[in-house]
Amino acid sequence: MRHLRIMGLCLIAALVVSVATASNALAVKNPTKSLAIYKNCPTEAHAEQNGHQVELCIFGATEVGEKGSSAGGSFRVGPITVPIEKQIKLQYGLVENEKTGEEYSVLPTDGAPAIEPTPENVPGEPIGHITAAEQEELGWPSGLKYSYAQAQKKGLVRHATETIEIAGVPATSRNNIIGRGGVGVEAPIQIKAGNAWLSGLGTVCTIGSAEHPIVQHLTSGTSVSPLTGEKLEGSPGELNIYDFGSALWLTHSELVDNTYAVPGAVCSGPYASQIAATIDKEFSIPQPAGASVTIIKGTLYSGAAEYIAEKGF
Repeated sequence: MRHLRIMGLCLIAALVVSVATASNALAVKNPTKSLAIYKNCPTEAHAEQNGHQVELCIFGATEVGEKGSSAGGSFRVGPITVPIEKQIKLQYGLVENEKTGEEYSVLPTDGAPAIEPTPENVPGEPIGHITAAEQEELGWPSGLKYSYAQAQKKGLVRHATETIEIAGVPATSRNNIIGRGGVGVEAPIQIKAGNAWLSGLGTVCTIGSAEHPIVQHLTSGTSVSPLTGEKLEGSPGELNIYDFGSALWLTHSELVDNTYAVPGAVCSGPYASQIAATIDKEFSIPQPAGASVTIIKGTLYSGAAEYIAEKGF
């Protein structure tokens, strides 16, 4: 019964997209070659939310292009824009209340993260040239100054990465994505700073946290910055249906957001307060709502959990 209802939703979605986009394409073959992309979906009978079992498996993946390209999109915080070079993957289950139509997300129950952490290279050397005057201004103690000087000589402060990590439960509205209206994917995240010097110190820093996440309100429609009025236009992409509605995916989707706020850095470990203040200064954070931009380019897959469980993936 559930499978039939999901097939109906797929057919309705196909009709909507065919009207909304001139480039609609219905494929007969799954380009992933295997439904194993849903291997971390919580399809077990006990996986449920608000008394309803998981009905859909969600899997998203950004595009991958040449090194240095932004085929997968980009995210800008303060003056720094980080291109998404490596593939970011999103995975979880979806529950729908049949009476209200409200959807709930269920995280993977096998220990896999909803967002697979993938370090992205930060252009330039954002913490590679912190001057003595800046160190004094930021209240660096002598031990931190010495550690930084030694790390500079060894080239350990030049390269930096940022890793997007999940910091809550994401949410998906397929209707909003397909119809280009409202929030398509809501993702509470944190950005983990990566650097050989910080790792050697044993200091861990994130921008955002589980308590104060950066909440992405990604849309395939129009996103308007409440700060500058800048408009970004997304796209739902092209709809593909597999095996009579057992799975569908949107290729070449572009989800955008320029409405969110970015908090300051939170660090733990040695010299945590001084390093957090340093990251805030060098990355020009915190930033108010509307000052930052996220553009995600990729494919969003969804499959009937019952069908996937039967296949044993």
